[in-house]
Amino acid sequence: MYKVFIVEDEHLIRDNLRHQIISLAEKYPIIYSNEAADGELALASILDIRPDIILTDIKMPFMDGLTFAKEAKKLLPLVRIIFISGFDDFDYAKTALQLQADDYLLKPIKNEDLEQTLIKVIAALDQQSQEQHYLSQDDELLRMEVRKNLFLNTLFASKITISEAFQQATELKRSFSGKQFCVLLAKTPYNQNFSDYTRFSKQLTSTYGSDETVLFSSISSRFIKFLLFDFNKDAVLEKAYQMAQALTHDSSEEVAVAIGPVVERFSDIPTSYHKANGMLKTYGGIRKEKIISYEDDMKEGELSPTNPFKIDLAERISQTEPEAINDLVNEIMSAQGTAERTQMYRFFVLVELIALVKKREGKEQKDLLAQTADLDYLSQLTSEPHNYQDKVAALLTYLVKQQINPAMAKYQSVISQAKQFIDKNFSDPNISLNVVAEKVNLSPAHFSTIFSQATDATFIEYLTEQRLSLAKKLLITTNLRLSEIAFDIGYNDPNYFSFLFKKKEQISPKEYRQIHH
Repeated sequence: MYKVFIVEDEHLIRDNLRHQIISLAEKYPIIYSNEAADGELALASILDIRPDIILTDIKMPFMDGLTFAKEAKKLLPLVRIIFISGFDDFDYAKTALQLQADDYLLKPIKNEDLEQTLIKVIAALDQQSQEQHYLSQDDELLRMEVRKNLFLNTLFASKITISEAFQQATELKRSFSGKQFCVLLAKTPYNQNFSDYTRFSKQLTSTYGSDETVLFSSISSRFIKFLLFDFNKDAVLEKAYQMAQALTHDSSEEVAVAIGPVVERFSDIPTSYHKANGMLKTYGGIRKEKIISYEDDMKEGELSPTNPFKIDLAERISQTEPEAINDLVNEIMSAQGTAERTQMYRFFVLVELIALVKKREGKEQKDLLAQTADLDYLSQLTSEPHNYQDKVAALLTYLVKQQINPAMAKYQSVISQAKQFIDKNFSDPNISLNVVAEKVNLSPAHFSTIFSQATDATFIEYLTEQRLSLAKKLLITTNLRLSEIAFDIGYNDPNYFSFLFKKKEQISPKEYRQIHH
């Protein structure tokens, strides 16, 4: 018996096809196996059902029939595809033939047309070799990605219970127990048409497949989805910034990444997803930065955590000559659609200019920053075009005169200052990437980038190295309990300290003491 699977987004048409298949099953060696409303859902189902024949609509939401057929052929090379459509379009038919479709039916589907098509397909199946075909490594990869994608989709949509999620995470060799969570979304040309899916999925699997703090899927047609989880917020954020930098800088394609807020509760994971999704939608239009972080936006005191009006002013200013300041002022003064939108845009620009001035040194700084801590004053200024223009011009003149180079200036001094601060305070359990970044007047994402480039180690790696170096000294020179040593070097959880120590030294703290004491 050959199993028939139906993929159609209109339920009335699905019902009609189901009845037709069941009726024809009385005459031919076929059986109705299952159905799905779109290609993305169908991919997850066919992995278990392994149908022999697929009837699929061409135009569907989330994943169209042509894209689905390509992916289905990767999973089941011998599956027979029959396309159905309400549009007698030669281009669709040509594409279907290129995908080695067995036939092309037009809606409404007549029973006799469906019967003749199935007769032809059954004959082709009968002629196929009985030799069993196994999934290739690429197909196994896709199979796992589909499972992860379905899991993440249900998780982000709050359509799974905590117990079910923890069980499925275990099956995927991940543990959510005692963890904090963050959603990271990446927008990339790789997955717009699924043409480069396998190659990119291999790349991600090679990099993050064995990382027990990451769960990802690149099968979505909209973006690559990552769920990050670790014992504390700082570790999660460091992983997020590190991953975002790798995705945006190591690719020849234009990639944008949005990092949602870190949440403590499992039930708040959908919130992190929706925040990240909202921020990612602003990229390429009114947001220019490739890495968009909820935590950075909140830290910088912006009114909206997604701040769609943020622009990379520092970069623009670094490229502006003194004689071109008026052009930049006029650009900032240009209308942004509605009056309300224009006023909000001007407010955010003003806030960012003030933040840049605060990071510089100069005699004029004090006068320029007068009253700028008063948000009511800044808001009022945005409704007074002439006064606003004068203020913006003064701020820009000061910043251009300072010859800002936001990409490279002061890196050595910043890194030196950061290291000194870490070396003095690494035993403080409250020290974090955010704390150190604030100390050197950089956003966490920016600081994380330059620190890792300058030291060949992430912030967390450097901090951990300092703590474990002291731990080894204490293990050798004192009789302190392991819990006491953990507290002394900055860890409130002795078990977490033991986990990190063993991961780094390949032996437990107790074993290390026995060997060296």
